[in-house]
Amino acid sequence: MNRKLALLAAFVSKISRQHIQLAFVMISLTLLVLGAGAPTDNGEVGH
Repeated sequence: MNRKLALLAAFVSKISRQHIQLAFVMISLTLLVLGAGAPTDNGEVGH
């Protein structure tokens, strides 16, 4: 159990503020692309 906690603490200490900011940027860009969506192309003219 102590070994697992030590491994978890080592992993968390490697996560920097820049990594968290990069993750938020990537998530927000992904949500922006999904929210914008792509227009459907169903062959109808004028709709």
